[in-house]
Amino acid sequence: MSTSLFENFLIDFVEASGGIAEQSSEGTYTILYGPQHTLKTVTLELEAAKENPHTELFLPGSDFFETIIHDATTKGRICSTYVLGSLPIMKLIQSDAIKMFSFMEHKKEGVKKIEPQRSPFQPYNLKVLSFTFQIRITTDIIEESLYTVSVDARSLKVLKNFIELIDKFHHYEHYEEDTPDYRAHTPPECYQIAIDNIQQRLTSLIARKKQEVVNLRNKEAERITKYYETLFQEAEELLMKKAHDKKAVEEIQTKQKAIQLQKQAALSDIELRYKMDAHLSLVSVLVTNYPCYVSNISVPFSSQAMEFDILWNPLFTRFEPLNCPACKGHTYQLTVLRSGIQCQVCLHKAPTIQKK
Repeated sequence: MSTSLFENFLIDFVEASGGIAEQSSEGTYTILYGPQHTLKTVTLELEAAKENPHTELFLPGSDFFETIIHDATTKGRICSTYVLGSLPIMKLIQSDAIKMFSFMEHKKEGVKKIEPQRSPFQPYNLKVLSFTFQIRITTDIIEESLYTVSVDARSLKVLKNFIELIDKFHHYEHYEEDTPDYRAHTPPECYQIAIDNIQQRLTSLIARKKQEVVNLRNKEAERITKYYETLFQEAEELLMKKAHDKKAVEEIQTKQKAIQLQKQAALSDIELRYKMDAHLSLVSVLVTNYPCYVSNISVPFSSQAMEFDILWNPLFTRFEPLNCPACKGHTYQLTVLRSGIQCQVCLHKAPTIQKK
């Protein structure tokens, strides 16, 4: 995982907590943090921490990292940011929308193109909730990892590499003008998607780590068993040589019992040492707001009209596809039939309908 995520988190959290973070060199910061406003030098560079014992390392597993994560978790940090993306030229996206989306009508006379009624593009606000989780796996060592799951509040879909994407844009504290939200699901609904996603990762991670732990435990148990069996066998050979000496026999047998007890204790210690435990906790939530531009179109169907929203996304610089009313799949082309409105996939699956 890139250290830029940790770096941004450190700066944002320290400043949001009323502290100060100033960069002194690449990956190293002087910060004023905590209730006592303690001055610290913190680095994300391992070599810098080794060279200067007074510089604290800020990476998973370090003491100061644990302190910050604990403080952030305790305070329940939820931050918001606003990005604009690529500013659109309205006439251009209006023209591109006409080219991108097509609507056809099948009649006895043949197929003809429909020109639906279109409203001008209007700005709306989209939200993406990025949930950062900490996964701690404890075996003979403690391993900690941070995972971020970004959920689109409009579609409830997980967006890959979203944090890296928004790092390319300038961030603002708010919009200059009020912009209404566009069909946003609630934070609990987004959280449920995120937790389902991270639990799938956790299940896969635990399965992999469990196999690693089993292999290490078995290897260690085999080594210990072989060691004590060798000691026991040596005592057994000595017992045969001293069979005529009653006192020596008693001492050797006592030693053998001790060997067996030590073996069981060592195996029990291995079992305990390689016992695996996993813990998942929510560290922070980042709510990213960015504008989209929406045009409502009205497609005549039967005696009524069916409405769709064409959405241009300036963050991804693309038009979002429509959802087919029949199969709910994504499409840029819809066909009006007597039986309903369908995409090309549905149309090809039902050629008999096309001929009617």
